[in-house]
Amino acid sequence: MGKLEGKRVLVTGGASGIGYAIAQLFLENGASTVIADVDSAKLAAAQGELAAHGSVRAVEGDVRSMVDAGRMVQAVVDEFGGLDVVVCNAGITSVRSIENLDEAEWDAVLATNVKGMFTVIKHAIPHLKGAGGGTIVTLGSEMAFVAVPESPAYNASKGAVVMFTKSIALDLVRYGIRVNALCPGITRTPLLQSEVDDSADPAKTAAEQATWAPMLRVADPREIAKGALFLASDDSSFATGSCLLLDGGFTAR
Repeated sequence: MGKLEGKRVLVTGGASGIGYAIAQLFLENGASTVIADVDSAKLAAAQGELAAHGSVRAVEGDVRSMVDAGRMVQAVVDEFGGLDVVVCNAGITSVRSIENLDEAEWDAVLATNVKGMFTVIKHAIPHLKGAGGGTIVTLGSEMAFVAVPESPAYNASKGAVVMFTKSIALDLVRYGIRVNALCPGITRTPLLQSEVDDSADPAKTAAEQATWAPMLRVADPREIAKGALFLASDDSSFATGSCLLLDGGFTAR
């Protein structure tokens, strides 16, 4: 029996990268899963691939919209009869110094990475309470703990995610709802791979990426997904308001 047997799950940003890996691992562990994403083409392809692993439905939408977030949550309830687990994975990055960062990019990063969790969780809470409890996994980052240059918007957004997670964990614990943050380090997502593929010297770029963490390699998305499975399942039954860093030792420095 899988660790999420019979659980009904929503994964935002589930069409690619870490979100896709989480959805696949959850399906393999018995969860019925809705993946949500803004990219309709990637979403359709992901649903087709993930269907081989279990019961999955795809919903297009933008987590920055309260209306869209409501549709994502309602899709799980309509399709599977309730909601047990929410993984707030949708997010965007920003690599730009404050001198070159404009208001539109700042707003987009904070709206997606922080407000995008508020909208989904706000809609999810009544259903989690109705199920007698559940789990919420937010996606933070190693950059919530250690700032890097030319990333003020991203650093700020992920720092906010950690405190948001801790705050709502205290509010929701009385309902049997656990809330924890998964904080990955450098991971071989499609975005990271594109940096390699589009560079003048792909081998050099890949080697530079591998030196980011003390473990001298980049994580596979499935390694990060295993952390999400731990936080979503009863394996982490005494954890709430916690932050699980999977960063290859980056923040230890």
